[in-house]
Formats: sequence, structure tokens, C-alpha cells
Amino acid sequence: MTHTICASDAGEGLAHFQRLWRALLSPGTDPIVRLERLLETEADELGLEYGFVSRIDVEEGTERFEITHGSHGTLQPATTVPLSRTYCRRTITDSDGTVAISDALAEGWGDDPAYEAFELGSYLGTTITVDDELYGTLCFANATPRAAPITDAEKALVELHARWVADTLSLRNGRPARERSLDAVERRAAAPDDVDSMLDALAHPARRVVLGALLGDATGISAAALERRLDDADDGLRLHHVDLPKLADAGYVAWDDDAEVVSAGPKFPEIEPLVRLVRAYDATFSA
Repeated sequence: MTHTICASDAGEGLAHFQRLWRALLSPGTDPIVRLERLLETEADELGLEYGFVSRIDVEEGTERFEITHGSHGTLQPATTVPLSRTYCRRTITDSDGTVAISDALAEGWGDDPAYEAFELGSYLGTTITVDDELYGTLCFANATPRAAPITDAEKALVELHARWVADTLSLRNGRPARERSLDAVERRAAAPDDVDSMLDALAHPARRVVLGALLGDATGISAAALERRLDDADDGLRLHHVDLPKLADAGYVAWDDDAEVVSAGPKFPEIEPLVRLVRAYDATFSA
């Protein structure tokens, strides 16, 4: 089973993100519950039974399962195991920080300590880095081989989720998240209408182009330059009469109609974290 957004077009993929982030950003939800929801949702989407967030202590040589999903006997919260007997030992030393195993026995893992200890037939894990230091791993696994091989797109998706997990853990532990983190969204999570507004702003490709173009651009961008980035010539007309006014009304952009220049609006910082996430998704899966 291949993940929905890795086997669909960009529109269906964005719809998945909208459902997922509505659940993760629902008002008043404890960070641990958000992480549990992520594990449950994405384990199901990936066709894997288990999901977990771990804390790794390299010096002590241990891995502690902090948040888990699934009924595996060992993968339970607060359980600590020797790092040397886990797949994650390979994950944290991998050059990309991500390891995917679709069929452990077929891929030569049968005599590996990790397979002997956990008997996991498939595994997809990536590193979690908090404040530029290794925290642990975000992983999904199954007792049997996965029916469909794990794809590069699915690996990239889990890496994307790991970034959000890192920010959530940083906030939960009382440490400042990296600059321009999800903190802006976390602070506004008490207003459901704001979440709906952000998701609506990202629902159309032309609006995603506008918002993505403003990332890191303090001076703004011309409407003509935005039009050149659009796939469909008809979107140029829509841009001026629908999308820019809509984004301006929401406060996400400032639209100088006379100068034909678009710049970040007063509420752009609120939507920026989600724009960055969606941009990462688009670059990975819609090419």
C-alpha cells in the first residue's frame, strides 16, 4: 500500500494534508496527542502497523520509545532498549538520515540484531533533530514485509513529518524552536477559523504560488513575475480578480494594485509555517 499522496496528483495530496493538519492543529490539543494522531494517521496511510517517536542517547547506547502506535510487545512508551539492537542505529548513521526496508528477509536483514530482537519485516525511519542536535527518530514499521516497496516519495514525506515533530518536541520541552518555526501556528491554534482560513488560502495552486514566492522575500514581487510562475494562462486573470484580493482580504499579502507589487501582509507570519510545509511537499511530489 503506497501512501495516498505519493500515489495521487497534487490536488488529492493537498486534500490529505488539509485533513491531517486540521487534526494536528485542532484547538487546545496537547502536543503528545498531536504526535499520537500523526503516528496513527500516517501508519495507516503507509500500510504499516506500528509508529513511534524515540529518544536516542548515543553515549549511553540506548533508545527509549517515547510515543508509540500499535500493539507490538516491545514498542511501548517508556521502554528502553539497547541501541545496538535496533534498526534506528543504522538510521542515525545513514548519510541521508533515513532508512527504508520493504522486506527485511529479502534485503538481507535476517541475521541482523534488530530483526532478531523485534522481528520487523518492514521499517521506515528518519532522524529527528532538535536545536541542531540529534533527538531520536520518527519511525513506522510492520511485522511483515510491506506489499508495495517503500518509495522515495514516502521517505521524503516521513522526513517532512519529522521536521514538524522536532518543532512540536521543542515547544513541549520549553525550548525555543528554530526561527520561523511552527510556533506561529501553535500560538493561534485556539482559533479554529484561523486554521480554516489558512487551509483555504492554500487550497488553490495559484495562491500557493503567491505565498510560496513571498518566503524570504522582504521586498515583494511583481504581479508579472507571479504570472510567469503559473502553469495556466487563464490563472493570470484569476490571479488579479480572485486570488490576490482573497489573500489581501485575509491579511496574508499586501497588494499594491497601482504598482502591481505583492508583498507579505500583516498576517503572513501566521501562515508561513504551513506554506513552507506545503512547498516542501509540492517540490517533492508534484514534479
